[in-house]
Amino acid sequence: MSKNSTYILKLLNVVSWIVFIGLCIKAGSLLCSYGVSMFINEVGAKNLSLGLDLSELKAYDVVDYSIMVFCITTITIFEALLFYAVIQIFLKINYVSPFHETIGKLIQKMSGFSLLIGIFSNITVSYSGKFTAMGMNLSQLTEHIGHGDAFLFFAGILYFISQLFAKGIELQKENELTI
Repeated sequence: MSKNSTYILKLLNVVSWIVFIGLCIKAGSLLCSYGVSMFINEVGAKNLSLGLDLSELKAYDVVDYSIMVFCITTITIFEALLFYAVIQIFLKINYVSPFHETIGKLIQKMSGFSLLIGIFSNITVSYSGKFTAMGMNLSQLTEHIGHGDAFLFFAGILYFISQLFAKGIELQKENELTI
């Protein structure tokens, strides 16, 4: 492998760790802020995480507020799990013979996490549409939900890659048997 490729892969590994840690912190801050807004101080709903203001929704209905926070937190956790799978690939890949069952299973997991993120994102967007139609200001919400259609497309691509990987594993095993 060339020196540039090695450098780029190391850089991607570091970026994956940074994004993973950031998403874990975001999920934790969402849960802590939710707990504060529910049990300690209602003003906590004004800034749940990174400017997310769901105070109007909480004033309207606590159950809807709880469902929305649950959906956003679930999306963030699945995004963190997606990046954790990427980190696991970097830790377990063997560049001499990269087609290994463990890597194929991790790519399939990534596809599943992307599918779940896409589904939860689209459900949350549909659910929040009811409140924006009522005139509630949920402007920062789309930054925290993500783009579900993009994750659904990504899940399809990853599934296709996992199937190619499975074929590569099969061919690699055949080559090992013929030697």
